[in-house]
Amino acid sequence: MRNIDKVYVATGFGWLIFAAGFGTWLGASGHFNFSESHAHIGLLGFVASMLFGLVHRGWPELRERTLAIVQFAVYEIGAIVLLAGKIMVDATGVPNALLMIGSPIVIIGVILFLWLFLAAPARKNTPEMVPAE
Repeated sequence: MRNIDKVYVATGFGWLIFAAGFGTWLGASGHFNFSESHAHIGLLGFVASMLFGLVHRGWPELRERTLAIVQFAVYEIGAIVLLAGKIMVDATGVPNALLMIGSPIVIIGVILFLWLFLAAPARKNTPEMVPAE
């Protein structure tokens, strides 16, 4: 996917909007038991998605591989499941299946990104010649 960098950055901003709204709600309502969920939304959602997008922008050869789309789907679906489970844990104090399913999916998504990055073809160190106008 040629524009996966923009998709990741846009997804990161979506997570930021959600985190800001969630944080506003928990602060205004006094439900501070959700503060850990708020932090997880910011880190796993916003920060990680933005970082993945910026890495794709800096290494455009990563965008050419089919694994990039698979990694995006695995990570973001895992983050949604994990964060839903984390919010439920903060609400009830009891671990749940969403948290236990989402956590390894997120880890697999990160491992896929590492693989995508490490398996990328080496860059040329020689500058390309551009004809003068």
